[in-house]
Amino acid sequence: MEERFTTELMFTLTNNPKFQEVAELVYWNEEEIVHCPENNEYVYAIDEGSVTQCAARNSSWGKGSILGFTREETKIQPLSKTVAWKIPLTYVKDILKSMGKVKVADLTVIEKNFLDRNEIDCIQWFIQEMPLRLHTTSWKVALDFFRQEMMHAVPKELCAFQVKELKHQHILYELGYYLEIDVLQFHNYLRDLAYNKVLQKNN
Repeated sequence: MEERFTTELMFTLTNNPKFQEVAELVYWNEEEIVHCPENNEYVYAIDEGSVTQCAARNSSWGKGSILGFTREETKIQPLSKTVAWKIPLTYVKDILKSMGKVKVADLTVIEKNFLDRNEIDCIQWFIQEMPLRLHTTSWKVALDFFRQEMMHAVPKELCAFQVKELKHQHILYELGYYLEIDVLQFHNYLRDLAYNKVLQKNN
């Protein structure tokens, strides 16, 4: 399995000599609204900082993420001072052809699933329970509530596996009275899972 595909794609995009000719470095202030029209001709690779991308619902992704593959109208709102590369979609398509693994259509599906919160994943319960408006990097819920809801949604064995996996990824910090999740890291982890599934299917 190939991991951290977002990082791999970022490296491939920026490492091409043509990149400096086509890409533009942009700077966003905290809570500045960046409008992305329908069928936008650009994608944004987040170099520093973290943002919330809004469509039907919100998702929070941090450094190394590439936004804008979804073809619907969206808004990007930085959660801190952010530096991003504004990259023409046609350039990304050409690079993906040379990589020979993933198509823009696959990236569109992945991004749209995250914006709609309907990605079918082993930790789907977490996605459904995330607050609609999220402006912090952690999320806490009472442990008893977590147990009741989680056991109702997924089998006990699967729940135990999920918690173990989140601990392994250093996403779960506390299993005392509260369950704490690093949201940015959690979303990056889920995106990597989605990318890996696409890569496995294409290889």
